[in-house]
Order: sequence, then C-alpha cells, then structure tokens
Amino acid sequence: MRLVGFFIALLSCAAMAQNFTEFPRAQQVVDQLVEEHGLERELVESWMAAGTFRETSVQKLAAPAEKTKTYAEYKPMFVSRETIRYGKRFVEHNAQLLAKAEQIYGVPAEIIAAIIGVESRYGISKGRHNTFSSLGTLAVTEGRRADYFQREWLRFILIAVEQGFDPTEMKGSYAGATGYPQFMPSSYVAYAVDHDEDGDINIWDDPYDAIGSVANYLKENGWQKGEPIISEVTLSGDYEQVKINSFERDRTLDAVQAMGWQPEIVRDGSSLVFPVRLDGDDEPHYWLGYKNFWVISRYNRSTAYSMAVFHLSEEIAMTEGTD
Repeated sequence: MRLVGFFIALLSCAAMAQNFTEFPRAQQVVDQLVEEHGLERELVESWMAAGTFRETSVQKLAAPAEKTKTYAEYKPMFVSRETIRYGKRFVEHNAQLLAKAEQIYGVPAEIIAAIIGVESRYGISKGRHNTFSSLGTLAVTEGRRADYFQREWLRFILIAVEQGFDPTEMKGSYAGATGYPQFMPSSYVAYAVDHDEDGDINIWDDPYDAIGSVANYLKENGWQKGEPIISEVTLSGDYEQVKINSFERDRTLDAVQAMGWQPEIVRDGSSLVFPVRLDGDDEPHYWLGYKNFWVISRYNRSTAYSMAVFHLSEEIAMTEGTD
C-alpha cells in the first residue's frame, strides 16, 4: 500500500507541474549546468520548460517486461524468425567491423549482433520516448534511484551540447537509453568508441560505432575471450536447494555440482557459476551460467535478458542462409 501511495503522489505532482520548471531537482540540474559547465541559464531553463513529465516512464520502470513475463512469453519478443533473419543480415553487412571488434575486444560477432538486436532491432526500433523528458521524469520523481537519474539527465544534456544536437529532440527508451546499443548517458561516456575511426563517436545513427561500443562495454565488464557463456545441465540429488536466477557471485562449480548440478561444459571447480531456471511452455528448463553470462547481465540485470541474448546469438551463428 505504501508503494501505491507513492505512485499516486507522483502522479498528483505530475498533474500540477507538466514541465520541469517547478521541480527542485530540475533546478539543481539547471544550477549545475550554469555554474559548473558554463551554459546560459536562459537556454537551460527553456529546455526545462519544453520538457514534459511522463508518467509512463515511472510506471514502466516499476514493472519491466523481464520481471513481469515468463521466459516463454519474453523470449519470442527478441528471438523470432524476423530478429534472427535481421541478425544474420547485420552480421553479413557489417562483417569487416565486427571482425575488427572481435579482434580488439575478444567478443564474438554474434554476441555483439544479438545485443544490438535485443536492444534496438538493429536500429529499427531505437525508442519512441522523448529522452529529455524520460530522464527528467525519473530524476525528479523516482525516489529510490532519483540521484542516479539526476546524474544521467545531467550527462545526457552535456552529451547533447558536446555533440551539437537539441537535447529535447532525442528519442529513446522510457528509461532514457538511446541509440543502436541503447546506452544510458553514463555508458556512452564510459564505453562509446569511434570504431570506424571517422573522428566522431555516433551510437545513434552509426551502427559501426555501436558495434565497437557494445564490444568495449562487454570487455570492460570482464568478458573472457573463448570461454563459454552457459551450459545445459543434468540434475540430481539436492539440486532444488541451490539458489537460482541470482547474479550474486557466491557459488562455485564445485559447490553446485555437489548438490546435483552437472553441466555439459565443465570448467575449473573454483569457477563462479550462476544457476538458472526459466519456465518454458510446458516445464522449467535449467542451465548453468559462467562468467560471460554474468558479463551480459551487466547490460540488464535480468536472467531472462541474458538468456534471450544468448539464444539469439546461437541462432545468428548458425550457418543457414538469411532468408
């Protein structure tokens, strides 16, 4: 009931102030942009007046699809004949720069392509929500993570100024992610690269920079070249006593094997592992994730998301034609 009351209060606040000029947190961003970064106050305040509170962002952040759908419902959203076909074409059309990314960062082409496919359908669906308003809404009203979104909002505005585009015109996800790889502003700052070496880092309209940026993201988060992502398992004994669908790094292969989880792909017994159970159409399915499975989850802390990326990458990597 307390959470319901919180969201009612947020929506009431939205009804009273449709733009951001009346929110104290927005004013903090204005002051910081003016006093620390030298932007004109009148310009920044005009952006705040142009922005619009979006209750959709608050609602969707509270109930994302990966947490409200079974895997049987979630997987077809991203692993379909269409996304597989587009993924194969993406790999074929961008073979040279995918090979370059694999050489530099050690990340297979099909994994890079799968993430871009899940995130933006290879650039076809980069988001329909106004990024300035989405980030602003979550910055001024989303209590638990308001500080995080306030920082992301500030970074986004600074990126827009640096890149020379109007921050109130960009579109992306309901949470403020943008471009082919759906990077949050902090991820752009930390991981985006000029992969095609044309002197500009553009993840919004340039799939080439998106390829290198996704690969760099995974490498910087610990991707292990040539190592497995996940393995099917045979179950026995006390397997149900193992904690599942958690990305906490507190279980070793030796420990879960002792409780009845035997993977088809075996690594050193001291390796950290991530037991997975996801509901299929008729029965649950079990896997054991390794370090690279955890790395994929840094993109989205969801077991369903990481599995969808893995399954799409497997389909893309198959040698059949694109049609």
